[in-house]
Amino acid sequence: MWKNFYEKFNGQLFGQVAVTQATEQNRIERYFTFPNFEKSAQRCGLELKKAGLSDVEVEEFPADGETSWSGWKAMKAWDVEKAELLVTSPEKTVLTNWVAKPESLVMYSGSCDYEGELVEWNGEPDADLSGKIPLTGSRPLDVVHRMRAMKVPGIISDFIGTLPGVRDRFDIPDDVRWENYAFKSCAGEHWGFMITPRQGKYLRDLLGKGPVRLKARIKSRTYNGVMKSATGVIKGTGPGCEEVIITTHLNEPGANDNASGTGLSLELARALNAAIENGIVPRPRRSIRFLYHWEGFGLLAWVHRHKILGRNILGGVNIDELGVDPSKGRSILHLFMPPAANNSCVGYFLEHLCNELLTPAMRWKAVADRAEIINDAITADPNIDIVLPTLIQYPSRHYHASSDRIETLGPQTLETLGNLCATHLYFLANAGEKEAVYLSRVVEAAAQKKMRSIELRLLEGSWFFGFERTRSWLEELFACPIASLKRFGLDDAEARSLGDELTTAVENWCRCLRGMFRDEKPRNASESDKKRASSLVLERTTPGAPMPSEILLPPEEAGSFFDTLYSHNLDLVFLRTFYWADGKRSLMEIITRLEFEMDELYRDTSIARTATGSLIDSNVPVEIDLGAMLHVIDVIIKHGYLKPLPR
Repeated sequence: MWKNFYEKFNGQLFGQVAVTQATEQNRIERYFTFPNFEKSAQRCGLELKKAGLSDVEVEEFPADGETSWSGWKAMKAWDVEKAELLVTSPEKTVLTNWVAKPESLVMYSGSCDYEGELVEWNGEPDADLSGKIPLTGSRPLDVVHRMRAMKVPGIISDFIGTLPGVRDRFDIPDDVRWENYAFKSCAGEHWGFMITPRQGKYLRDLLGKGPVRLKARIKSRTYNGVMKSATGVIKGTGPGCEEVIITTHLNEPGANDNASGTGLSLELARALNAAIENGIVPRPRRSIRFLYHWEGFGLLAWVHRHKILGRNILGGVNIDELGVDPSKGRSILHLFMPPAANNSCVGYFLEHLCNELLTPAMRWKAVADRAEIINDAITADPNIDIVLPTLIQYPSRHYHASSDRIETLGPQTLETLGNLCATHLYFLANAGEKEAVYLSRVVEAAAQKKMRSIELRLLEGSWFFGFERTRSWLEELFACPIASLKRFGLDDAEARSLGDELTTAVENWCRCLRGMFRDEKPRNASESDKKRASSLVLERTTPGAPMPSEILLPPEEAGSFFDTLYSHNLDLVFLRTFYWADGKRSLMEIITRLEFEMDELYRDTSIARTATGSLIDSNVPVEIDLGAMLHVIDVIIKHGYLKPLPR
């Protein structure tokens, strides 16, 4: 079992080597341009070859702004020669320079030589910005659709992002937030600079005294190019093609996000392959694949290209922002669990290992998957069925900031988490009938834990769902991991036995506590909305699902769509809506499942949105607003990602 492997492998992986690998990756990626991204992937391929892995390949995918993978539209390639932002009046000073602080230039900024009067602006649609340079405290992504509608060429932002309990606006006053997505859909058409909170105060103080003029100079290019991924395999002994996988993303300028994940994965590849080759541990039954790619886009591109291979990948782990010294990052390790629509045993096993190997030495917590934060969790989509629970030190003090440097990484953190990942991967890769029975007991324990948690909330009076609905949900929730166990070797008889045990346990538990359930209130919605939601059956049109920001809307429509999405917390369940859409369920049947997931997401509202740093408003009811959901669904249908079917 896993403890035998852990004891033998412990001491083979070195945290300091992982830091060295991260340093080399960060040296390339800090200047986040496409030529450097190509070098980054090529370096990963070379390191995998040096480590002795098989089938090492560096692959190219289009970066043409047109190719789409399930609605994830390829970005254009982008390069920078120089960029600087200056105050020209009432005094002369350089605010920022790309060579000194590359994070200060918003990615996909186009070339410019532009001088204008500075004005404060936070997205007001009636502002006169002709010939002006707007200064905003908002994230560029939140105002870009208004910029486009108002034909504003450029913007300055001192947004840094508040992360509750981790950092406030002036916690890192002399660092900038990096922005690598805001201008993706309009690459080269606008420009932007990120300045520090202290510089933002300086400019506002100047504005309080009179007119201020700035000058922006940028020399960049946007072009059709390629994005690259790297992969390699530790071969298993089995005659089949089954694999488990560890993924980590490239192409961000932070040491923790995500040079640390890349560095740790490369050291894990070396250490695990060496341990196998040197006879310290036996070669596992299944192969173990290591994949390095662009977050979200690169992973989906790879999965789309390798559909047949993907069917043989049983699961694994995704690692992201995994190396910061907790005392420097004020971070807690989060384990993002698979979504309920694909509630795999893989997630429960990694949670079990975290409890066994990390407690009490490291602060960690298992939470509901948040795909709008962790784009590489998207392959848990039932249509793809590669379940990758994610380990991430988010939120962290230096998240998406120029202060995310190598000196914040902790070798011991990397070593501890490397041993955890190795144990997880090896156990899954080597699992047979005996290991599958062990996994089944882990799933059974998770079911009991879930029921105890609901029981406590029934006692508190904070459980919102009725008796029949709860019973049906629990039975459905734990049917999925039984199916996943069969892929790891659980025979049909054991699977049926476990299914019967869990069904009986749920029924007995519900029966004992029936008197504690309260009647559900009638849904607060119009009869017409209820009728439409009950009759609208949804079928998917793509193998994967798009992120909301990848649905390209005219500027005048974007505001309404995103306001509806965020004000009702529907961004939290956007992808999950696709996951439940199987061509048989009505929208109302999907919503009744999403509300259980919304309830689970509200269990940890300290995880702020990455876009705005805003807290999730848990005062928004768990009951989903039907009118708001129908508006969102209509936009999705209009753009062809869901198809309505007659019922």
